[in-house]
Order: sequence, then C-alpha cells, then structure tokens
Amino acid sequence: MIADAFGCLALLCVVSWPFFGDYRTAVKIQSAGAAAFALYFLMLGSPTAAIACLISCSQLIISASVADRYVVVRLYGASLILLGFLAVVTWHGLPSAFALIGSLVGSVARLQTSTTRMKSFFLAGAPFWLAHNLIVGAAFALGTDVVSLVSNLANLLKISIRRRREATCRKSVLNKLAIPASAAFVRSPASTTASA
Repeated sequence: MIADAFGCLALLCVVSWPFFGDYRTAVKIQSAGAAAFALYFLMLGSPTAAIACLISCSQLIISASVADRYVVVRLYGASLILLGFLAVVTWHGLPSAFALIGSLVGSVARLQTSTTRMKSFFLAGAPFWLAHNLIVGAAFALGTDVVSLVSNLANLLKISIRRRREATCRKSVLNKLAIPASAAFVRSPASTTASA
C-alpha cells in the first residue's frame, strides 16, 4: 500500500515535468519523482534502482542549486563514481545492470542545459529502465516508462515540427526577397530595344 503511494507520486511527477519549459521547474519535479522512486524500488526489493534514484535526486538538487557549471560537472562525476561502487555492492544481476545503464544515461540528461536535449537523452535511457521494471515487476514504474516515452516523444515531435515550420517560413521569405533583387539586374527586351 505504501509502495503504491510512492509509485503514484512518482507517476504524477513523470507525467507533469516534460510539459514545463522552465529548466528549474522541470528539475524540481524530477527531483520529487526520483525520491519517490527510490522509496518505491526499495520496497520492491530492487536496491540498485533505489540507489540510482537517490543519486539522481542528489544530481537534480545539485543542478538546481549550484551555479558554477565546472563544480556541477565535477559533482556529477563524483556521484557517478559513487553510483558505480554502490551498484557493485547492491548487485543482483541483470536488473542492476539495466538500472545502472539507465541511470548513467539519465545523469548525462540531467547535465544538459536545454530541456530538448535533456528529453532526448532520457528517451535514450528509457529502454534500460523499461527492461529493469519489467524484470522486477514494478507496475507503477512501467506506467511511468510508457507515459515518459509518449510525453517526451510528443514534446520533441512538437518542437521538431515548429522548427521545420520556422525554417520553411524563413526560406519562403528569403525566396521572396531574392526574386525582386535578381529581377533588378535583368534588362527586359523592351527596354533594350527602346534604348537602341
């Protein structure tokens, strides 16, 4: 019952964060979701995933509170060394491997300063977490995997369509501007005959 409550909270965070364009807001929502997932996985008996989520939560707090990018990158590096050590200590086979790889890709995602790049990396890491959650039978985590994949894909598709439209619009404007400019350099046959 308590595990389900944490699973629900994590699901709510995963559903909501991709729709926020503001980086700090997205990070705060992700942090709450990571903490909820840590408790959820711990109660399901998946300690490597729980540790990975706690480290994710600490990385998110670092990203939101430390302004110096150099310091942030170094702290992330230290947290990944800690993750590797704790993954070995809590190792329980294939689920640990998937949680570790998914967490490493997620760490790269959290280092991004663009929400678009962040979402792209999270999409790359999603299959590893999906495999982990299938193996350990984490129903709420599977739900969040599906929601995360769909919402991130939809958001990235929306951005891609918008950029394509903007590029087409710019190209159209440039083409319209180019026609009169080139026409000014071409003399019509009528003006050539008149001057002769």
